[in-house]
Amino acid sequence: MNINLKLQLFTTVPLLVALCTVLYTTRMEFNELSTQLENTYRQNVVNHRLEELKNYVSLARGAVEHLYQGKALDEDVYQSQAKAILTKMRFGSDGYFFAYDFDGVNVVLPGQDWRIGKNWYEMEDLNGVKIVQSIIENSRDGGGYSQYVFNQPSTGETAKKMAYSEQIPEWQWVFGTGVYIDDIDNQVTEIESAVNKHIQSASQTIFLIGVLATVMVFITSHYFRYGEKRLADKKLRELNERIFQTQEEESKRFSRELHDGVGQTLAAAKYSMETIKLKVQHQQDPTKDIEHAVDLTGSVMRDIRSISHQLHPGILEDHGLSAALDEMGQKLSKRSGIKVVVERLAVANLVSKELKLALYRIAQEAMTNVERHAKASEILVTSTLDEDWVTLEITDNGQGFDYHSIQRSNKPSMGIGLRNMKERMSFYEGRLEVSSVKGKTSIIAYIPKHQLHYNNGVNSLTD
Repeated sequence: MNINLKLQLFTTVPLLVALCTVLYTTRMEFNELSTQLENTYRQNVVNHRLEELKNYVSLARGAVEHLYQGKALDEDVYQSQAKAILTKMRFGSDGYFFAYDFDGVNVVLPGQDWRIGKNWYEMEDLNGVKIVQSIIENSRDGGGYSQYVFNQPSTGETAKKMAYSEQIPEWQWVFGTGVYIDDIDNQVTEIESAVNKHIQSASQTIFLIGVLATVMVFITSHYFRYGEKRLADKKLRELNERIFQTQEEESKRFSRELHDGVGQTLAAAKYSMETIKLKVQHQQDPTKDIEHAVDLTGSVMRDIRSISHQLHPGILEDHGLSAALDEMGQKLSKRSGIKVVVERLAVANLVSKELKLALYRIAQEAMTNVERHAKASEILVTSTLDEDWVTLEITDNGQGFDYHSIQRSNKPSMGIGLRNMKERMSFYEGRLEVSSVKGKTSIIAYIPKHQLHYNNGVNSLTD
């Protein structure tokens, strides 16, 4: 498995896990909300039905109240009239009134005449509820509600029923009415089914959105990584090209140094040696030629030492960065007449050998550019330390240059030195800032403080 696929998996797998978590949590919340909605609806309907029952019983009491309070006729006559009135009072297909005496004998039950006149005090429903006892017991203290299973006239089957009953103490009666609540269960079931459909639809929508988002993240990340890879490959090719160019330029420079300097001096030394040889053969005095050859040999040694110093300055390891910059400045001043001032920073235990070399090369590149192109008379090299950065700044008073045009240039040879300096800084997570106007050009190298090297005083910026 390649690294790109691993990165994409690391990106999409957590997203899928989060999606599943959201779906699960949403489903649980929806289910809980659905249950609460169903319970609330059921309770509201039940409360409404109970209130209706109480109103129905109140109407029935009003219809027979004049009878049980009457005194003109015999009580049996009034009771017969009351039975007839209660029997005729109906509401809906299954709404009727019933009446029992306190002993449990049925006196009114429309549609079930075979129950009238019989004692049902011990009658139980399918759940073991003693129906008549519950009705009589709950009717005390001004009326009450009962719930049981009873025959439903419209279907002939048993169903859950809620009843409200009150007493007529004058006749030792309990009368009331009830409603079958199987329709409530049916309504709740319909609501539950509708809610579940909505939950299912919402879950599918969320899942679809999540899958599409995951696919988009996968495709987008793949696209960006592919673009980043192409950009990285391009930068790598450019870097390799610059490295090859730098190597080629260095090779040409050292070739010129060897040919124009060491090579010419060695040729002159060889000529002096041949002259000495001829003079010895002819018994002439070769002293002056020997001295000249010695001088030429010394010059060759100095040239070789100079080339070696350019390849790797020994003074940098022996005496530290400030001393190496001082020596570089002195040589540049002697060679070009430009005044070079290197301000020392007395901070010990600071910079590693590798970082010293990087800063040295940056200063070397900057001062070489000043010597070649800036037409400056002064160079100032300063280094500072603050809470976050170590900085090395090279400033000159030359003619300046158009830094932005160099950045925009597509020519590989343009600004290769500046690019090399930037790459040295990026290796240490630092940065290079360049500002240039006529009369002042500044190149500032920033090194983050966490790159500093501490080893009991062995290395430092000034050691």
